[in-house]
Amino acid sequence: MKKIICLLLALSMALSLTACGGGSKDTDAAGEADSTVPAYETAADLLSWSWDDIEAAAKQEGELTFAVWLQEAEWNEVARLFEEEYGIHVNVMVGEKTTTMNKVMTELSGPGSIDVMFLAGETVEGLMDANALTPGILDIMQYKDQLVPGLSARKEGVSNEAGYWVPVSTSPAGLLYNANELTKDSVPQSFEELQRFITENPGKFAMCIPENGGTGQAMMESIIANMTGGLDQYLIAENGCDPALLEKWGVVWDWFNENRDNITFTTSNADSITRLNSGEVWLTTAWDFNVSESVNNGDLTINHGYYVPDFGLCYSGEVMSVVANASHPAAALLFINWMTSDAGQNAQAEYTGYLGARTDLEQDISLLTPEDRAKNTDWMAACYKTQYIKDFTTNVLS
Repeated sequence: MKKIICLLLALSMALSLTACGGGSKDTDAAGEADSTVPAYETAADLLSWSWDDIEAAAKQEGELTFAVWLQEAEWNEVARLFEEEYGIHVNVMVGEKTTTMNKVMTELSGPGSIDVMFLAGETVEGLMDANALTPGILDIMQYKDQLVPGLSARKEGVSNEAGYWVPVSTSPAGLLYNANELTKDSVPQSFEELQRFITENPGKFAMCIPENGGTGQAMMESIIANMTGGLDQYLIAENGCDPALLEKWGVVWDWFNENRDNITFTTSNADSITRLNSGEVWLTTAWDFNVSESVNNGDLTINHGYYVPDFGLCYSGEVMSVVANASHPAAALLFINWMTSDAGQNAQAEYTGYLGARTDLEQDISLLTPEDRAKNTDWMAACYKTQYIKDFTTNVLS
């Protein structure tokens, strides 16, 4: 009898361990091995697999966690469509950028609770240096050749040569204008024409203070590029900002101080649109996304136009990465690949209002023409952004 009891106890313990699954990526929902899915541990193990095999493994995992810093309700709608197609649930986790980065880095010694994350410009280098991201994922994406080249190659001056991230959206910057005061033919196109507009129409040009909004940063980058010899010299900064380039910026601060009384400085991207809508200003820098959103929710009711000037304004863009120790690596890869598909790009546009990163898809959610968007420029290296935000406060606002 004792032998029988011992055998029963041993069998019970074995069944309990099998049901728990032991964290293996090659067991099904019942804890039993699925012979059709090879064993794997991380996303790096999956990069040579076919998409059919990755999908099979992803369905076996059954879920993933996606970390983002904005639009929780909208991303839940995008996630719902992914779940309808694959039966894989997406847990959308919203949190502040650096807080999420710190969470990922503190979990590196064990299984991660985040699988996919939006990668912010201010966190990308730290995460890469900590080996917290999976390299090589861009190379296996089915639509990689159709993704916006600049954002595929670098993000705020950080190189993506190792393929750590995949672009999923773009948000161009343009100039929004009061069409009751300006026409398409009279708006400034060159930097010299902008200077003339500012001089002849005091207070009617607005830009956001750079530390308070990205549209102010977009304007700063255009001013610096146009006054100091072009943008290309600022795109890469492998060893930090070049002191010789920073010395050129004296003409920029002189320009601002000469024109300071004729420029309206706003406190946010939204404030710029509000002031234009009220008629206080006639011309301001604005993100494409914010313009579309303001039109749709009724915050922008004035007769208006929107364009990218010939002197160029940069575009912003979002990218997704797979965390190196993701607990659901196959589902993470499948989700990002789907986000770059027609279905994913259109779902993102419909629910979040962001243009996709695919250059071959036309999405009717922007007031900017393809010809306008062709004038958008890449973003400077992050160290230059940090520097001009600091210098603007010191040299212009003080």
